[in-house]
Amino acid sequence: MLALLREGLHGAERTSRIDEIRGEFLAIDTALGRLQPGDLCLILIDQVEEALEHIAKRVAE
Repeated sequence: MLALLREGLHGAERTSRIDEIRGEFLAIDTALGRLQPGDLCLILIDQVEEALEHIAKRVAE
């Protein structure tokens, strides 16, 4: 799945950076910490409820 996403994003005109970070909560924290206005962040999660709660807490900070 990740390889397919990377392949699709590789040729995209507006893509300037692609990072693959393993570990859901580490990836979420890293991505949210790097976001700048206008950025798009794609988060793929397995632990849906836990991850959504984690994201909500981070956004509220």
